[in-house]
Amino acid sequence: MMLNRSMSGRRKRHSGRRHAPMRWFLLLAVAGLLAGGWMIWRMWFGINDRLYYTQIVHAAHRHGLDPELVRAVIWRESRFDSRAVGKAGEIGLMQILPGGAVAEWSRIMRRPAPPEWQLFRPEVNLEIGCFYLARALRRWDGYRCATELALCQYNAGERRAQRWRPENPQEADMTDRITIRSTREYVRSIMKRYQRYRQERERSRQ
Repeated sequence: MMLNRSMSGRRKRHSGRRHAPMRWFLLLAVAGLLAGGWMIWRMWFGINDRLYYTQIVHAAHRHGLDPELVRAVIWRESRFDSRAVGKAGEIGLMQILPGGAVAEWSRIMRRPAPPEWQLFRPEVNLEIGCFYLARALRRWDGYRCATELALCQYNAGERRAQRWRPENPQEADMTDRITIRSTREYVRSIMKRYQRYRQERERSRQ
């Protein structure tokens, strides 16, 4: 009887050891799901989209832009993270490229291009990003869908925007003409967010 009980105890201990890796695996899987869910929630719902609001307003007004449009672009580009870095080397709030918007700003403004570390500063990033967006908007002045075309240019370049422009300048929506799916979704998401910010502004004024 003592021998049987001893053998039974050993079997139970062995069984517990066999199941231990599975328990750890399940715990790690649950932890991973919780962490992933938190990151998704933080990305989409936990964003403080009032960050840098005063600086956004000042930069937007300097370049003749609606601050709510600039906010919508920042929401899409960086989720208001001034330290964000894109896959192609885009930097900061408005995800500006040293060889793109920064170089164009430097050439037209006849000023030295800021070093890369300065592009993370919100005031520098907003100045160059708003300059670049305002220039794109002026390029499509006269089109009812000028904002959408400017966003195409901001995301995919002027040549592609030129290909996607409507033949009729009075056409209100040209997003179906955008042949790059990511750019089409980019423009639509910013326009939707822009409309939301404008509605919030109108309600606050009432």
